[in-house]
Amino acid sequence: PSGARVIIEKLRKNGYDAYIVGGCVRDALLLKKADDFDITTSALPETVKSLFTKTVDTGIKHGTVTVVLDDGSYEVTTYRIDGEYTDNRHPTSVIFTGRLDDDLSRRDFTVNAMAYNDESGVVDPFGGRDDLENKIIRAVGDPYKRFAEDALRILRAIRFSAVLGFSLDEETLKAAVALAENLRDVSGERIAVEWKKLLSGENAYEVLIEHKAIIRVFLPEVDSLRLPEREAFMRLSPDERQLLIFALTDGSEGFLKLSAALKFDNKTKNRGLCVLNSLDPSLDGEEGDLGRFLIGKNDIDALSAARICDLIGKTSCFEDRIRAFIKQGTPRSVKELDFCGNDAESYGFKGKECGALLNEILLLCASRKLENSNEKIREYVEKRIIK
Repeated sequence: PSGARVIIEKLRKNGYDAYIVGGCVRDALLLKKADDFDITTSALPETVKSLFTKTVDTGIKHGTVTVVLDDGSYEVTTYRIDGEYTDNRHPTSVIFTGRLDDDLSRRDFTVNAMAYNDESGVVDPFGGRDDLENKIIRAVGDPYKRFAEDALRILRAIRFSAVLGFSLDEETLKAAVALAENLRDVSGERIAVEWKKLLSGENAYEVLIEHKAIIRVFLPEVDSLRLPEREAFMRLSPDERQLLIFALTDGSEGFLKLSAALKFDNKTKNRGLCVLNSLDPSLDGEEGDLGRFLIGKNDIDALSAARICDLIGKTSCFEDRIRAFIKQGTPRSVKELDFCGNDAESYGFKGKECGALLNEILLLCASRKLENSNEKIREYVEKRIIK
């Protein structure tokens, strides 16, 4: 983008090297659209700040300054050599260097260790272009050292395999499996980001089968997982793929454990529990069953639950029937009834009794046993009182 070009050209005019680097170069070579354009330079952070009007000290201790331009923000990082890693994530220190190759040598995988500017073209000291062509994920240098530096790279390796459809280089895979337990030292939030990206990949099905030795560290349920056919699995959204794993293994209990470990937000957790707690094999056909199934669910959650029910053999063509039933329209909450709390109170119902009556009416209306009209509901309530 123009902003990255402006930054690189200005740094170069002032006597410094500068390149776009990492994932944006990889994606460009794969003819994919890049989301972020990071820049690496021989200029020190203070120099970068002096050359641009608006900057933010994003990670200045590690050499990163964010330059803010009209078309967006760009992270600009000084060439560096990382010091010792003691927490499986951060170097204890960094040393700034004037050599691009030094900076590229500290990166995780060869396909992410390339740089580019218009004058030099692609700078690729570790064979990243060959690995792109051969569809291989290979650690830069010693894979044991790369994974010991930051254990999340182990999960990133198989995430890239899922997203790009690449295989792991033999030595990289050996190191990943050998050091997989180090993932326990990685925060749940960081694992959650990579896990979600993995599940969204076009090769997610194969990765779930082939790399259980890594995934089991944070998701032990994967050991007993027996997935349905690939085509059916890949039709699911990433969220549904995750819920299918638990539908086939430990259900809502396992999902709650993962939610706590990976610190899922309440929306994700509540949606998952809604879907998993709906996988009832008895809800498989009658209109009353379909109506009861929809109570308390929005369309997305209802269809996800129905789709998973069909996939795990609890139901047959349930998704199609739920989709058709949704179009017909039935109340799914007491708020949608043509009868409210004040109506119930006019018949002498109070407090919990009032709520129980409304839920009773909701179930009848959702099951098509009672018409959702104020007149018909009042008739029902009056007969109920007489009895």
